[in-house]
Amino acid sequence: MKAFDLFLNATVAFSAAVFLAYLGLLWDYGLFTTLPAGITGFFLDRPVLQYVALALVVGALIAKVPVRKAIRQQHPTEKG
Repeated sequence: MKAFDLFLNATVAFSAAVFLAYLGLLWDYGLFTTLPAGITGFFLDRPVLQYVALALVVGALIAKVPVRKAIRQQHPTEKG
């Protein structure tokens, strides 16, 4: 269960970075304006990925609630 929680944390971090990079592109600021075109080209050619990233952030945050409850039930003495 802790591994799944770590996976959800990584999903939130990566997806939030992608979504914020798309937002930064609107104001000509952020990752997509500073990284080389070879790296950002994949994302810029597919603007629908910003909505996929947002959905992943929301979904992972919602999934973290029952995962955290399950972790607390397995390890009641630990704070988590």
